[in-house]
Amino acid sequence: MSFSIFKNNPSGTTQIDTEEAYNIWNLLRARYSSMETYQMLTNFVHDKELSILLKSHLDNFKHQVKILENRAETFKIKSPERPPKTVKVSMQINEMTDAFIFRKIFNDLLAELYSISRSVISSITNDNLRGVFRKFLASHINDYERLILLGKVKGWNDISPSYKTTKPVKEEKISVAEANHIWNHVNLRYHQMQQTQLFVGFVHDKEFKFMMTTGIKSLDKQVKILEKKAFDFEIPLPTMPPTSQNTSIDPESLEDKFMYRMILLWTNSAVDLHTRAIIECTRNDSVRKTFNDFLKVELDIQDNYIKYGKFKGWTPLPPMYFQIT
Repeated sequence: MSFSIFKNNPSGTTQIDTEEAYNIWNLLRARYSSMETYQMLTNFVHDKELSILLKSHLDNFKHQVKILENRAETFKIKSPERPPKTVKVSMQINEMTDAFIFRKIFNDLLAELYSISRSVISSITNDNLRGVFRKFLASHINDYERLILLGKVKGWNDISPSYKTTKPVKEEKISVAEANHIWNHVNLRYHQMQQTQLFVGFVHDKEFKFMMTTGIKSLDKQVKILEKKAFDFEIPLPTMPPTSQNTSIDPESLEDKFMYRMILLWTNSAVDLHTRAIIECTRNDSVRKTFNDFLKVELDIQDNYIKYGKFKGWTPLPPMYFQIT
């Protein structure tokens, strides 16, 4: 859902807060480290497909570094030390196998995925910068996905314990982590639907009420997808919330601003949960894709909520970043 009042927001490009200043510096530091690591490890790669994939990753990192360096210069943020331009090694190390390099790169991508995800969630003041971080996140997940698939083909992936069922499944088996994430996501969505349905009865702002009802439809759609996967893999489901609920709460005690901030917190929690699911669901590609699709939807919702909340004056804004010149 998109609101026309947010399409052109000059104030969303000119200032940053203290958290966003840290995000720029931290992601630039992480990318510098990744570039140096990749430049070192490519000296020892034997597998042609892995070599091509690492080069593709490195090209993406270099592109992102240019953007981050530009933002750091624009907002006068002191950048971390840059890595060497190239790292060439003539010696060969027998222990530096392609499988070892794969695991090293895989773990590094996981760590950075958390950092980029948190940068998206915590970048509230500057809408343009948050959009940049969202593109970084999508690119990073794509790099991570391609690495997983290559690792499966080459037999380099660590296989997590499978979730045991009493009947044969039609598609690839799932791991215990994937079974837990399906259950956990259903439980979260049940809770969010119940709370949002409660809030709808008290909200005053018509646009905000429309956003809530639209959000309920999105939650219901995801619940149906998750319930089907739970049924297919014989995963027990948590207790469903009631279809309706009566309450004696005084309507004046539930302000729109309070309800807005609660929903924004839920959205941020869902982004975290989706990201963790993408990281931990490495056995079943279909399940991982489902959570990746959920993440894309959640990020759109979060972006609209932040913009709408700032328009209404409901979004809590952190201290601004100022560079004394």
